[in-house]
Amino acid sequence: MPENIFSRKKKIHEIFRDERVLYPEFLPESLPHREKEIEALSFCFKPVLLGKKPVNAVVVGSPGTGKTVSSKFVFSQLEEFSGRAKSLYVNCFEFSSRNAVLFLLANFVGAAIPRRGLATDEIYSRMLEHLKKADFIPIIVLDEADQLISKEDGSKLLYDLLRVTETEKILLGLVLISNDFDLTSSLDSRVKSSLSPESIVFEKYYPAELKDILNERAEFAFMDNVLEKDVINVAAAHSAKLGGDARIGIESLLKAGRIAEKENSDKVSLVYLRQAFSSMDSALLSKALPFLSEQEKIILELISSFNGVFSGKLYEKYSKTKEHLELRSFRSTISKLESMNLISAPLIEVKPKGKSKFISLKIPKEALQKFLKEKVK
Repeated sequence: MPENIFSRKKKIHEIFRDERVLYPEFLPESLPHREKEIEALSFCFKPVLLGKKPVNAVVVGSPGTGKTVSSKFVFSQLEEFSGRAKSLYVNCFEFSSRNAVLFLLANFVGAAIPRRGLATDEIYSRMLEHLKKADFIPIIVLDEADQLISKEDGSKLLYDLLRVTETEKILLGLVLISNDFDLTSSLDSRVKSSLSPESIVFEKYYPAELKDILNERAEFAFMDNVLEKDVINVAAAHSAKLGGDARIGIESLLKAGRIAEKENSDKVSLVYLRQAFSSMDSALLSKALPFLSEQEKIILELISSFNGVFSGKLYEKYSKTKEHLELRSFRSTISKLESMNLISAPLIEVKPKGKSKFISLKIPKEALQKFLKEKVK
């Protein structure tokens, strides 16, 4: 009988102490350089501790600036400290309709309703019925909220939830997380007035801050002395170049470590890190590009014709294409492409007009153009 491949003995160099520290879902015990934002968000929900109405919050910033992990950290701490509140995290890429979010909320408060078969208004009624009996204050965190409220029924959902507090006198908190700095500008005036949120802006990380974050993760993730000199510096610089996105740096360390393991090396070298960068680009292209809409492809193709472009100029050129999207939908698409890590779109000061998004590709221009040409054939 052939030898089992897993029984083959070979000297293995240990690279990771705990690679889970580098996973996207990992929730660290501390978040360097986000103390101010965490304090601002926690202040909004301190009234919950006294059984009072929390302050709704809108959390905005470019991808990888700590918005989601900071929010999860705050509500994890809140639930650990007090049983008065429970949070429901909703990814609006996955649950992007009024019906879908109400379904999640209804089950969250104990309604136990089926995924299909009920009209939206019936789901709302059952949710409200159980919400009245709940012995905690629900905090609903809508991540990638622009993907929801850019649609008509998304705005209606916010109206539903805000009405719960105003007409039923039921305490409930809302947190909207987005890359879109103009997130609330398109909301119905009644919804905007009722929401009355505290705006918390997460600025992009500077290279030195990224280095601190990666050093802290690496300390717990890797065995001692396995990272070659400058690996952290290069990973931080790469992340800074791509919009100050800490997730890119963290993921590149994980992939570089796995490459080192595969090669049975005792070191994570710059060679492995650069292989990790290339692997991440290829994986992103293969996963995201085949599922883009025609409008998203057109916008990406236009972006690839510039070496960085301000959003106003991009929309001006885009508006000359056939069947172009209106400005509100264009902004939502830019936010979506940014969330997918296909583009970088930080806000930059432009005198004398104020701030504007400066948009550039995060993926290799040649690979994108090759993909788009293949789709035309």
